[in-house]
Amino acid sequence: MAPKGLSLLLETLGWTDPDLWWSHWQQRGGFELARRVWPAEVKDEWLLGVALPLLSQAESLLESGGRPLLGLSALPGCGKTTLCDWLVQASSELGWSIAFLSIDDFYWPGPELDRRMAGNPWGVPRAIPGSHDLELMATALDRWRETGVLYAPRFDKSLRQGRGDRSEWVRSTPDLVVFEGWFVGVHVSDEVSFDQNSTTEPPVAETIDSLELTTEELLYREQLIRLIPDYVPIWNRIDKLWHLKSQSGTSSRLWKRQQVETQAKTTGVQVPQTAVQNFVRMIETVFPAPWLQDLHQSDVVIDLTNQRAVREITLK
Repeated sequence: MAPKGLSLLLETLGWTDPDLWWSHWQQRGGFELARRVWPAEVKDEWLLGVALPLLSQAESLLESGGRPLLGLSALPGCGKTTLCDWLVQASSELGWSIAFLSIDDFYWPGPELDRRMAGNPWGVPRAIPGSHDLELMATALDRWRETGVLYAPRFDKSLRQGRGDRSEWVRSTPDLVVFEGWFVGVHVSDEVSFDQNSTTEPPVAETIDSLELTTEELLYREQLIRLIPDYVPIWNRIDKLWHLKSQSGTSSRLWKRQQVETQAKTTGVQVPQTAVQNFVRMIETVFPAPWLQDLHQSDVVIDLTNQRAVREITLK
């Protein structure tokens, strides 16, 4: 069954008749298109409500030309990486040239990353604002738009005992780039202001789904929030932003645990439970919860349940 809002989305992509849209994809493989990329348990409803519409968005952007950048934002564990891998493989089978970049690929090299992450209250080795080389990110995207050549690093999270490091550089010539990350599109709320002359600390006690933030977390979070405006020029390069919106700010608890369990089964890599707990707590406390639930810059919002079923698709 098609999710609520799909027909309206398809109309914005040039498909006024959903049946013709479905026939268009059936002729190109339908649910079997690049099926091997998906885990065995992937549901047809996910393909109908998320994957194929996203592929249609890519098709529409490719037709417009200009080397478009398609953004994808969702909490960790949602399935962004697999979705992007599928999008690239499906596009390849269709004869399109699409590349996939993660904000994670632009983490600083190991020693610099360690220096910048030192002292964070969650003990995470990366992922928070300040862990990315934004100048390199902007340069890579701009040179691709100007020349057609995308030259970007790759980050291997398994290196350095799980702290991760850059592993290689990849050169490609895509016509479209999919750019994903867990806080892509996040902006500082208009209600937040920083007095540059103030010497007092303004943290206010906050509770998120019965989760009490410590004073240390609140103080450190203020430092990170000050870095968010540095990311906005990157967000502004995105032509269309899709937001896979979680049911709540705590959905990543379930999704991350499932992701780690799957990783252990497929790769044999075991992530310590404490590391998972620290990472999830960071996700839940690093920003005010509404900032991740309402991305003002998003064009398409797909509301998901904790089981990743599509509840509704809305346009902004």
